[in-house]
Amino acid sequence: MSMLALLTLLPLLVTGVFAVILVVVLTRSRSRPAAPVLAPAPGGGFAPAPSTWNVQVLGSGVIGAMGGALGSTYGTLALDAGWLTFTPDGAAEPQWRVSCSELWVRRQGVGPFTVASVRLHGPMGEVACNVSREHINRWSANTLKDFRESGYAAQFLAAVQAHGARVG
Repeated sequence: MSMLALLTLLPLLVTGVFAVILVVVLTRSRSRPAAPVLAPAPGGGFAPAPSTWNVQVLGSGVIGAMGGALGSTYGTLALDAGWLTFTPDGAAEPQWRVSCSELWVRRQGVGPFTVASVRLHGPMGEVACNVSREHINRWSANTLKDFRESGYAAQFLAAVQAHGARVG
């Protein structure tokens, strides 16, 4: 193959690789469907639906205050029957369980431009965290996923409010 033929094919090859990368990124960047806030109740009507959320609880040190993962605790938040329970990854028992009626929750920022997308205030103290319906990255960043997690924060607030928490 001549050098001229290679130079002619190079832009086509680069365009093809770029197109494949774009397709992969766009197909993997879809968020999971929103968890239902209400579900049919056994006696008729509707009641708050139980749900489980992945969570990154930011560390209390300087790195945690800046949004760094060092010192963070990962686990799950479970909403069920008016209670919010936090269980760290690998733990057999929850670290804390709080009645949603004792919680005050707020969302902050937009997209990946926040240190913590959700702040919980209650008997367990103030908890700065990121919530998601997907696995939360521990060692690498993913801006598209960070934008989706902002949407998950809004979904989490709606769910916890349905269970009786105050949202502000």
